[in-house]
Amino acid sequence: MVKFIVGEKGTGKTKVMIGMANEASKASKGHVVYIDRDNNHMYDLDRSLRFINAGDFQIDNLKTFYGFLCGVISQNFDIEHIFIDGLKVISNSEESCLKGFIDNMERLNKEYEVNFVVSLSRNPDNVPEFLKAYI
Repeated sequence: MVKFIVGEKGTGKTKVMIGMANEASKASKGHVVYIDRDNNHMYDLDRSLRFINAGDFQIDNLKTFYGFLCGVISQNFDIEHIFIDGLKVISNSEESCLKGFIDNMERLNKEYEVNFVVSLSRNPDNVPEFLKAYI
């Protein structure tokens, strides 16, 4: 599963994702990973989750971030869910790059059975047509 939570800044996407991640950690037999751009919400998450501050790494495009995700998955093969919250590299990406990134996440989902939930800071009325299937 690849799912996007879309809304403009300040609409509560992070709160929804934290709730989803905490619930997934209780129900999951494998590991749950939460990737954020800073440590602001680290203590809102269940301590059984693996928290990663992606702001500590120089991720400046979606290809680099895809490689980062592959590295996360390669270190632990029983990851069931990866939550990606508010990374500017995703929200500011062009439509063609975002489409390719979603295709790559779909491949990771099929091959490693990892579910992805991603927040995207954009107006839900102005998302590209291909993205609407993931909302």
